[in-house]
Amino acid sequence: MSKSLVEVLELASEQEGLLTTQQAQRRGITRLTLSRLANQHVIERLSHGVYATAEGAVGPHADIRSAWLSLDPHRFAFERLDADPTDFTVTHRSAAELWGIGQLIPDKLEFVSTSRKRTRREDVRLRRRSLTAADITLVAGLPCTTIERTIADLIGTNEDLSTVSDALGDAELDAIDIGRLRTLLDPLARRSGHRSGTELLQALIAGSSRLERSLVASLLAGRLSSLMDAMRPGLVDFAMGEPSAVEEALRRAVHDQATLTDGASGPRKAASDG
Repeated sequence: MSKSLVEVLELASEQEGLLTTQQAQRRGITRLTLSRLANQHVIERLSHGVYATAEGAVGPHADIRSAWLSLDPHRFAFERLDADPTDFTVTHRSAAELWGIGQLIPDKLEFVSTSRKRTRREDVRLRRRSLTAADITLVAGLPCTTIERTIADLIGTNEDLSTVSDALGDAELDAIDIGRLRTLLDPLARRSGHRSGTELLQALIAGSSRLERSLVASLLAGRLSSLMDAMRPGLVDFAMGEPSAVEEALRRAVHDQATLTDGASGPRKAASDG
């Protein structure tokens, strides 16, 4: 194996099987060498100035990775992530694809930049907008908008709400910061016919039976677990058409919960009065 080939494969291995012409030149690999390796089918030319190994060409999200590298082809991926991960961030439908949520097929590869940048690639859409650290995370090794920011961005560009509901429903409940999402939805609520971010979020949740089930399961395992424990002895009767046992258990559990709450609040109130 030639020294040039070894260097090409080493560089590609650092970036999920991809490399750019300019990166290769920084390692002493000429354009001619890359062209020869491509002609020999050792590497594949994915787009102008971007090459991939056989594994990299068919790897997850190779098209998004290729586009991201091409937007700043001189610097290595680790340099960009260490220096300024907000320079080009995967956004909108492309972000949903990275997250694996929804059935939104990108018509272009979408990125957001905090500065005015341009690209000659016709398959790439660049958006300019300020982002905060709270808006960005790494997904599959690429800077990507968070689930909350992705959902808000999709609504902000007038995606169908039912489609966005499906995307939100595909996300893991534990991965969603509900408070953050509600805040991001606030300025978008009225254009969607809702009074607040809370109301818009409620509509999104109602549109996703999967997310509703996840929320119910979370409540039953958390805040409502004591009620579930109280109801459990009567569940067999309930399943057999005798709901009275569960109704009585629920009534008793609610009463007990209220009694505990009153008992807990009494001393605090007395202390404050004193």
